[in-house]
Amino acid sequence: MGQNNEIYMSIEIWGVFFSLIAALTIFLTRHFDKSGSRKLMLALLCSAALMISDCASIYFRGNTTQPALSIERWSTFAVYFFSFLIIPLSAQYVSQIIYKRSGGFKLYWELIEWGVFIVGALLLIANEFYPYIYRIDEMGRYMRMPYFFWLPSFIGLTGLLTTLAVALQYSKYMLLVERAAVVSFLTLPLIGIIIKLFYPETPFVTLAIVISVIILFISYETSYVHFLVEEEKRLGEEKLKLVNQQMKPHFIFNTLTLIRYQCLTAPQEAAQTVAEFSNYLRGITDYLTDNDNISLEAELDIVKNYLRIQSKRFGDRIKIEYDVKETDFDVPPFSVQTLVENAVHHGFKSGQIEQGLVKVSAKKSGDKYVVTVEDNGVGFDTSELKNKNKNSVGIVNTKNRVEIMCKGELIIESEPGKGTRATIVIPE
Repeated sequence: MGQNNEIYMSIEIWGVFFSLIAALTIFLTRHFDKSGSRKLMLALLCSAALMISDCASIYFRGNTTQPALSIERWSTFAVYFFSFLIIPLSAQYVSQIIYKRSGGFKLYWELIEWGVFIVGALLLIANEFYPYIYRIDEMGRYMRMPYFFWLPSFIGLTGLLTTLAVALQYSKYMLLVERAAVVSFLTLPLIGIIIKLFYPETPFVTLAIVISVIILFISYETSYVHFLVEEEKRLGEEKLKLVNQQMKPHFIFNTLTLIRYQCLTAPQEAAQTVAEFSNYLRGITDYLTDNDNISLEAELDIVKNYLRIQSKRFGDRIKIEYDVKETDFDVPPFSVQTLVENAVHHGFKSGQIEQGLVKVSAKKSGDKYVVTVEDNGVGFDTSELKNKNKNSVGIVNTKNRVEIMCKGELIIESEPGKGTRATIVIPE
């Protein structure tokens, strides 16, 4: 094995470790874009397999022992196979970027790429039975066949040029660093394929893929940082909306009116209401300087203070029930309280419900935590949530914060005249 081959192998081994570490890093940050992350991880793992195969092919080349000849034959086959496979995998990743940024514009050209891959794989399998592209002779030497050696290069060029054409056509949906990464990821192997046609012993295609993978990973991480900045900005906006929502004048005025009435009729109850109202306001002001989630237990303290005050206003017209079986997890501040307030304010405001019921429950279900707020109020058409009117602002805000801060989801079930059920689902 010559010095050049040792250098190539060293670079490829480094590329294998980099690809595996990059795949692990993407796995740990997959919530950024689950579908895109999965597709990029597959491309990285494919590139690692390609480089391992190429290293094995180079290492055992020229070795005449039977085990070495078998390894060289299979590793050479794997080099071609993974070279074909990485094309549709990269096409899937590019397609996902375009789909996500365009708001759901689905492209199906990746199916063409999979078709090209299948054709290439079948040609490779046929070559194992009747060598017409390449063969490994008895001395362990790689030899191109005279007439059809260009077929793998033609297949690779077809796939790469197709993906490159689509990427350039829809480049407006990509960040600048993504455009540069995708173009380099496609053009460097193209150059490598052309060089390989004239210098078959030079593993420039594999080296080009190593460089391209590094650039593609840097692109992903740059996009991830951009995502974090946007999420932080969005969370700040949602936080301001939340504070404005919680400091609604009507609740403050109604509570002060209640306290005034109790001061005249029941001073002891007035003192208790002042304490509950003070605790409620303290929860709001604490959140002004806190960007983190809070424990469900702390959230329920805020909810209970709110509901105690409302119970004194509504009297026997509202009943509160709790079924809390699990509190050892965190939720976004005021997420449950907003749903409870929505149940009280909108569910019973029309006076159509003689005996209102609000039930708050929490439990662990499998690997998820579930918090539910139910009421038997007037209900509403859930399509109103898409219109973002003033009655749905609190729910939409809560949904956004649950998704951003907990990677969870808020599910709203309601029908006019049949009450409402709001469910927060948070992964463990």
